[in-house]
Amino acid sequence: MLTAADAASRRSGAGLFPGVPLESLERHDLRPPAPFEGPLFELFAAQAHGACVGLIVPVEWVGPAGAGEIGPSAGEPAPAAGDIALIADHVGLEARGPLTGRWPEGVQRDFPGMTGIYQPRLVRPREGARVYSFGVVAAGIADARHLTRFEVRAARDGGCAVVSDCLVPAAIVAAYYGLRLAACGVVQAPRSERE
Repeated sequence: MLTAADAASRRSGAGLFPGVPLESLERHDLRPPAPFEGPLFELFAAQAHGACVGLIVPVEWVGPAGAGEIGPSAGEPAPAAGDIALIADHVGLEARGPLTGRWPEGVQRDFPGMTGIYQPRLVRPREGARVYSFGVVAAGIADARHLTRFEVRAARDGGCAVVSDCLVPAAIVAAYYGLRLAACGVVQAPRSERE
């Protein structure tokens, strides 16, 4: 089980996967600056090929196409802060990824297939876990804490209900090592409440 180091992600990870050893990484460690460097690569390289790893990361709710600036469209309930959205797929909206840049000599340069990486059906919420959705599509962006209007519009137009800056890099590294993910996003409080 791997979670982002924020309190909500760690709490959700412990609640969803009780008794499973928990590793936490800071956001910047979930976004490696170079291929095969840093703790994310080390953690995933140590897993058995074909294993399924739980991953809990913070997500920002942007809602469906036609929604307001940040939030659901009229008449549609929005998830509350702390609700869990199970990730079924992602759309990458940033140009740089964890396999971009100089690779170490002798390491096969190959971009992994992403089909079937997400396994939302493997997440079995325990009593008390608030699951908002059982299969959202997340958009990968550069910095979820500073969303631009373009990113919100692009995510919605792509059918994405949530955005994250640390989900997609982790998924790509997991796929490189032949892993699958039981990935969940913890919905963050609206920005206006956090500021």
